[in-house]
Amino acid sequence: MNDKKARIINLSPNVLAGATTTVSDDTILIPYRKRENWGFCTPDKKIIIPCTFENTNPFSEGLAEVRMNDKCGYIDRAGKLVIPYKYDYGSFFKEGLAAVEKKGKYGYIDQTGTEIIPCSFSDAEEFIDGLAIVEQKGKWGFIDKTGKLVIPCKYDMVTPFKNGVAFAELNGNSHFIDKNGKTVEEPDDLEYSEGFAIFYDEQYEKAGFKDEQGKVLVPCIYDEVMDFAEGMAAVCLKDKWGFIDTTGTLVIPCKYEDFIDSFVDGLALVEVNDDFGYIDKKGTEFWED
Repeated sequence: MNDKKARIINLSPNVLAGATTTVSDDTILIPYRKRENWGFCTPDKKIIIPCTFENTNPFSEGLAEVRMNDKCGYIDRAGKLVIPYKYDYGSFFKEGLAAVEKKGKYGYIDQTGTEIIPCSFSDAEEFIDGLAIVEQKGKWGFIDKTGKLVIPCKYDMVTPFKNGVAFAELNGNSHFIDKNGKTVEEPDDLEYSEGFAIFYDEQYEKAGFKDEQGKVLVPCIYDEVMDFAEGMAAVCLKDKWGFIDTTGTLVIPCKYEDFIDSFVDGLALVEVNDDFGYIDKKGTEFWED
């Protein structure tokens, strides 16, 4: 799963504690890789926060996760370290909380670095619509923002909720659940994202997109496709990834070894030459080797 792959790679640099710079609130800061080190730049590639980190993630809710000496912390938009380098993993801030790992256990912190939900889970994901996926003893369930298990950790696998429904596997059986953990009917075969649904050819070998009226936007010509996000969808041809827009036009050629994250706040994370970097919707590449 690409989201999970991004977790494992854990692209998250680190700024020098005490290093500060001045940026306006509306300045867009983009993670920029300069060879093996990371910092932040503006859309015109002007370096604002120096490339001094081992890794970095984009800003979310005013903070960015950064990594130094194999530990991660968080900086503010001035480059100031506001949450110390003490975690083995840190997620984006979503709904005011970020998942963090400490000594092999996961919990959640707020933007002051206060541990709101203790690091007691075997794994944990970001909050979506008030719930987060967590793991205990090899099983998966959901917690709310107080840390209460609202759906017990009993499933072999679960997905995040989408339109109030999540996919779950239990003892080899697959079904769908609502936010109360009750089994519900399977959604329609075609699930729409931003007005488009993925569909496949008869051999299930090629994929394309249809709109909500059933009109084919893109015929089944791609080896693999992902849902639309911010008006762009990742598509794969001959083991290389690119992006199409909502007209079906291939606006970013299929040239990347992999895509790690779909577009979020105008940026997507891709793999190229066994390394990683961010691109914008024009295909601008924010790195230099």
